[in-house]
Amino acid sequence: MSCGGGYPLGAEYDPRAPWNEKEPVMVKCEACDGKGKHWYAYDISANRETECTETTWNILPETEELAEASRNRYMRGEVEICEVCDGSGEIEYEEDFEPDYDD
Repeated sequence: MSCGGGYPLGAEYDPRAPWNEKEPVMVKCEACDGKGKHWYAYDISANRETECTETTWNILPETEELAEASRNRYMRGEVEICEVCDGSGEIEYEEDFEPDYDD
């Protein structure tokens, strides 16, 4: 027996039923600002990397020799895929559950 709409009896509003499952809501990844990657500039004199923007990374010299020739202490460092969003730039929105204690 089924009710109106062709659903099994009592299942029309069941949140676990496949016809009631909602598509996940995707939001911009805050860890990488929606870019999907992290870019690093390598400080030659301090021997360490610092995170920078993609634009800055593209401007930096590719090798240490080019950096020294242009009197720049930074050169291009590593480019890493964001671990939070796996390079997609988006993550699934998860609504924070806060119980209502007023009831």
